[in-house]
Amino acid sequence: MMFSRKKKSKQDDAFDTLETLDIGPEDDSFSDSETDGKKAKKKLPAWVIIPVIVVLAGGAFGLSVLTGGSDNSSGGTALQVTEVTRGSVEEVYNATGTIESENTKTYYSPVTAPIKECNAVVGQPVKKGDLLISFDTTNLERDNQQAQLNLQSSLNSSRAAKAQNAQAIEAANAASAQAAEQANALAEEVNTLAAQVDAANAQYQANLEAAGQQAQANETLRQQLETTITENEKIITANQSLIDSTDAGYAGKRADYDAAVALPEDQRTEEQKNLIRVFEAYDAAVAARDAAQAAVNDAQKQLDAIQDPDVDDAGYAELKAQYDAKYAEWQAAYQAAGAPSSATGMTDAEFDNLAISDNLAELAALTPEELLEKGKEGMKADMDGVIASVDPLQTNTAAQGAALFTIASTEKTRVKIEISPDDYADMKIGATAQITVGDNTYEGTLTNVDKIAVQDANGSPVIGAQIHINDPDENICIGATAKIRMTVSEADNVLIVPTEVVNASTDGDFVYIIEDGVVKERPVTLGTASATHVEIVEGLEEGDMVVNDMSADIQEGMRAVAQPETSSQDSE
Repeated sequence: MMFSRKKKSKQDDAFDTLETLDIGPEDDSFSDSETDGKKAKKKLPAWVIIPVIVVLAGGAFGLSVLTGGSDNSSGGTALQVTEVTRGSVEEVYNATGTIESENTKTYYSPVTAPIKECNAVVGQPVKKGDLLISFDTTNLERDNQQAQLNLQSSLNSSRAAKAQNAQAIEAANAASAQAAEQANALAEEVNTLAAQVDAANAQYQANLEAAGQQAQANETLRQQLETTITENEKIITANQSLIDSTDAGYAGKRADYDAAVALPEDQRTEEQKNLIRVFEAYDAAVAARDAAQAAVNDAQKQLDAIQDPDVDDAGYAELKAQYDAKYAEWQAAYQAAGAPSSATGMTDAEFDNLAISDNLAELAALTPEELLEKGKEGMKADMDGVIASVDPLQTNTAAQGAALFTIASTEKTRVKIEISPDDYADMKIGATAQITVGDNTYEGTLTNVDKIAVQDANGSPVIGAQIHINDPDENICIGATAKIRMTVSEADNVLIVPTEVVNASTDGDFVYIIEDGVVKERPVTLGTASATHVEIVEGLEEGDMVVNDMSADIQEGMRAVAQPETSSQDSE
């Protein structure tokens, strides 16, 4: 689902895979559409994120589209508006996964003997104590003396290998301890340099701030001086124009002016009086021009003298370089202290092989009476579960130590899902989930999220996660597909608006409002969002009316009239 505005919001890519859930009584089922969303930026395996909106009781949310684009002669275009209300926004994570057992056990034959009866069938549910394999014990009577000797030899070799491995581990631990000691010594130097770097950086930042303040003061002074120069240059230009016109029109008449000034005022002719006014204005213009020029010269001198200060980094760059070098040295020592040594002996696989060898030797060392007893006992399930596999090669005659069948426990089960790396941060261990398998619903808990991404069949990176099924019952089917519904984010009693009213520009998210009959853009800060509604963190107040008209071409500055909602009762 995408916004309907011409300007695509930055939330669009996320909303492309979002849907709205209708919250109704006892409705916990999933529809097929809940996992089929449009392809978003994130390649999601078989699931989508579905945020859900729950509107608080008593708050009528939104105004439906009644009219769009109609012209109102009294005030402009009539536009649908919707009210900012309070509600709860819930972001729900939906996924599809596979049910698997948390505990599987492979059963090995204790004897080499024909199988009399095999009750292990793949997919068959079993209970603890059920007899699954019975043996023909006819040939189990034999001498086991040689097996006892073989056991002792095998155990001796195993003990020697383990002792050698222990010595290797001890040597590796000693090397690691030495490296740790070196790392601790370097850590003290790193911490000392870190404190010096912090102090230098603090001084550097203070110098930067002081220089910035001085530069700001200089800029203010520059603007003032430039304004003084500009204003006085206007005065010079205006007065120079008067001076030039007087020089042109009254050249050589300064003597006449002096003679007119010497006469008593009552003896002056109108021509002489006018001449006096002209030259008095001329002299005033000269004085004003000269004063303005002096002001320009002084301001320019001050302007040329302004210098922005240099910033002293207080040795920060040099100290930071020393710190980085010492930190790298410490990090190498630290990694050396914690790194496994090549001399640590056997691998896990080698240990496993030793265990298998010991098991076979112990089985081989059984006395004829013990072998006969185990043959008579047969093989029983020691837990409730389902038969996960049966070795078809062992169904006629069992070989001692060979795997016969595997039971997957149904008492401890989980759902394995795959998540996109984009959703990794939303996965909180301990989060509760609703698990739907067919017509049955179970509660679950998120117990593990892998720390590494792998590629799925489509080549997209995915991260594995497991959800423990809290109370599995006999309806649990190992290997079946399960649907997961898990709340990952909630916002209660917050301001909300329909998602379609939010627009985006290069400057950020905004909505349209109508003020004094004119459409205006109102910047907003968004929070938790669903497919239908979004939280408004900043920019709007409860009760504000925002434009929600999908039929009109809305532009900032257009004349408009708010068109409120008409209730269904009114329409009837």
